[in-house]
Amino acid sequence: MAIELKQPRKSRPAWHKLTVSAVRPLTADAVEVTLAVPEHLRPAFDFKPGQHLTFQRVEPDGSEVRRSYSLASTPRELAERGTLRLGIRSIPKGSFSGYANRRLLPGDVLEVLPPLGHFCTDIRPDRHYGSVVAGSGITPIIAIATAALEAGATVTLLYSNRTEDSTMFAAELRELERAHGDRLRLHHIRTRADGPTPLLTGRLTPERLREVLGAVVDPREVDEWFLCGPYEMVLGVKEVLEAAGTGEIHTELYTV
Repeated sequence: MAIELKQPRKSRPAWHKLTVSAVRPLTADAVEVTLAVPEHLRPAFDFKPGQHLTFQRVEPDGSEVRRSYSLASTPRELAERGTLRLGIRSIPKGSFSGYANRRLLPGDVLEVLPPLGHFCTDIRPDRHYGSVVAGSGITPIIAIATAALEAGATVTLLYSNRTEDSTMFAAELRELERAHGDRLRLHHIRTRADGPTPLLTGRLTPERLREVLGAVVDPREVDEWFLCGPYEMVLGVKEVLEAAGTGEIHTELYTV
C-alpha cells in the first residue's frame, strides 16, 4: 500500500482592520502613526523588533495599493498599551506615504496584515548591538535599540541625516540617552549641515566609515550589526564591517 505524505498547508495571514489613534508630525515630511490593537488581536500582532506591517488601501480609481512600513514601537508597548507605532516619510509620487502624511486622521480605519520580516534577532542582555542607519531607516532601528536597552544590552548607533530638522525620532533618541546613559552610544552624522565634529560631517562613504569606526567603536566588539538605508550605503558599510572581522550583520534596504 502506498502512502502519500503531504506537507501541511500554511494558512495565509489574514487582513485586520485597525483604528488610527494618533498621527504625530516627526519632521516636515514624516509622521508617526499609532494604531490601536484590540485585546483579542494582540496575539496576532505580536512581533519582534525590526519587523514591519503591510497596509492595503483602495485608491479613488479603484486600484489597490499595498505598502509595508517598519514598526518603531516595542512588543512591550503592545502588551501594556495595546498600540503599534510606525514612522512614515512621504516620498515623491508615494501614494500611501503621501496619504499618511497629508490626509490620515485619528479615527480612520486601515487594513493591516500581522507583522512580517526577518530584520530582527533574539535580544539578549549580554550583547553589544551596532547599527548604521540613514534617514527613515531609523524606524526599525529605534525599536531594536529600545528593546535591547530595556533588556540591559549596549547599543552603538551611527545615524545619518541631511540636517537636524530632517532627523526622525530625534526626541525619542534623546530620551533613550537620558534613560540608559553610556549603554547607548549615539553618533549623529550630517550630510548637508555641520555635524558634531568634522569627522561626523558629510556623506557616509566607506572611506569615512572606516575613520568613524576607528574613532567611536571597535567593530570586533559588536556582536550584531543592523544596517538600514539606501542600497549603496548598506552595501558599502557591509563590506567595511566584513573586512574588519565583525560579528553577524543584518541588512534592510530602505527608501530614505
